[in-house]
Amino acid sequence: MTAETSQTLDRGLRVLKLLADTDHGLTVTELAAKLGVNRTVVYRLLATLEQHSLVRRDLGGRARVGLGVLGLAHQVHPLLREAALPALRSLAEDIGATAHLTLVDGSEALAVAVVEPTWTDYHVAYRTGFRHPLDRGAAGRAILAGRAMQPTPDGTAGGWGRTTDDEYAESAADRTGGGAGPTDPTGLTDPTGAAGTADATHRTMGAGGATDRARYVLTHGELEGGASGAAAPLLGVPGVEGSVGVVMLSDSVPERVGLRVVEAATEVADALR
Repeated sequence: MTAETSQTLDRGLRVLKLLADTDHGLTVTELAAKLGVNRTVVYRLLATLEQHSLVRRDLGGRARVGLGVLGLAHQVHPLLREAALPALRSLAEDIGATAHLTLVDGSEALAVAVVEPTWTDYHVAYRTGFRHPLDRGAAGRAILAGRAMQPTPDGTAGGWGRTTDDEYAESAADRTGGGAGPTDPTGLTDPTGAAGTADATHRTMGAGGATDRARYVLTHGELEGGASGAAAPLLGVPGVEGSVGVVMLSDSVPERVGLRVVEAATEVADALR
């Protein structure tokens, strides 16, 4: 038996989704056409949503998503933390390093969940709420790389997901050679250059050829001197841009850590779907 639903609420939610899918807003006429209702219904829906700051209308009369949605979005973080904690706790204990879930917040990377290992003599203190630029540190770089790995409209993977061995070898040569700075299959460039004190490496593991393979990012000294990081992007979670990673006091990150981080990122993504 189909549950009873509210037609008005359904239309209001559809308005929000339509507005969220456009950068330039929609007019009342455009919304009416997309919803298949008359303009009077749309006016009422917009007026109600405006009262809750979920929609605003600009000087030209186009409706856009309002700032009220930020308050709702803020409450998502606790839910994400709860879903991610089991995988983060396992990762921290296995590796003996501080594990974290990092999400995009504007132009920055924001740590929303952190788990420290319980058995180590010392480890990096990494607090929830820590922010840093997306182009610095393993967590941010993994998020940027993940944007190129998301499936394209035709269902194929982009960027890293479809890189051949030859292409990756060329990229590796770029990373260790001269020029403006190391590059990787995503097109992401390390602004520090090969001679910089900080470095970032993007690695691929798995079968050869053009098959899809797990990727992760390694960095050293980009956010904290003497600290290294490994992170892998969250993939296939609609509406969420983030990464899972670890940070440790080390000059380098063992290869097994990168593989374990990819595994944890997959576990978190599965928990969020």
